[in-house]
Amino acid sequence: KTVYVQLRDTLLNASGAITDTIIYDTTAPIAGEGGGIIIDGGAPFATSTSVTLTLDCWDAGGSGCAWMAFKNETGDWSGWEAYSTSRPAWTLTSGDGLKTVNTQFKDLAGNMSGYFSDDITLDSTIPTGTVSINGGASATNSTTVTLALTCADAGSGCGQMQFSNDGVTWSGWETYGTSKAWDLSAGDGIKTVYV
Repeated sequence: KTVYVQLRDTLLNASGAITDTIIYDTTAPIAGEGGGIIIDGGAPFATSTSVTLTLDCWDAGGSGCAWMAFKNETGDWSGWEAYSTSRPAWTLTSGDGLKTVNTQFKDLAGNMSGYFSDDITLDSTIPTGTVSINGGASATNSTTVTLALTCADAGSGCGQMQFSNDGVTWSGWETYGTSKAWDLSAGDGIKTVYV
């Protein structure tokens, strides 16, 4: 909106038009095509309570997205901060499990959006497991053995495994399985397999 003003002195000399503009905006911002908020790029799991939020706000009213605030599934809202498309180092609530982060936007005219949210599962607990060589046999006459493996992980689940004969040099990561053919190091003696 533009307001035009003309001034005249006591001798009726008139000025040219003097103007000022302001954006009249009664439309609340909404989430853009990205859905408003995405945690860690849409990853299903996080291993740390510190995550990065991607924000997407759109304001049809014209004043523009100016502020954003956040809230976990429990606790209070953060204070308003300048709108940005990225918010690094947001802290999730502690404890493994499903986490929700909510956001709200405010435009320059003061109109507030509704709430937008995204979920991620926090899994900060390492998996546990066992390995057994040749079914628990005490000796073998072959360097090729069969490893029986167990793995437990209450969070994201067991995904990969790797092996070593010395605890220093490791095989590449591979998909977790309950059995693996493995070659022991050469030479007679006690052999240890690391998983």
